Amino acid sequence: MSNDIKPFPEKEIRRQIIRKIKPKIPKSRSKHAKGYIYLNGIEVSKVKIRNDHDRIMKRSKSVYIAEDLKLNPTEFNDLIECPLRRTEYYKILSERV
Repeated sequence: MSNDIKPFPEKEIRRQIIRKIKPKIPKSRSKHAKGYIYLNGIEVSKVKIRNDHDRIMKRSKSVYIAEDLKLNPTEFNDLIECPLRRTEYYKILSERV
C-alpha cells in the first residue's frame, strides 16, 4: 500500500469530510468555509472545506487537509475512498489529541 495521498476531486474530498466527519461549519463570506471538529465538546481541529469543483486537488493541498484532520496519508485515502467510517475516525482522533 502506498504511503502517499491519492489524487481526488475537490468535490469528493468536500463531500466525504462533510458526510463522515460532520464538522460544525459556521456561516461565512470567505472563499472557503472552515469546519470545526469537536471531541467531547472540545474543539480539537479545524479544516478548510473545499469548494464543490470537479478538478483534482493538488497533492500539497490534500496534505494540509490530512494534517488538519490529524490523519496520515493512508488514513486520509481511506476516509475519501470510504473504508474509514466516522466512528473509526473519531477513535483515531481521540488517540492523537
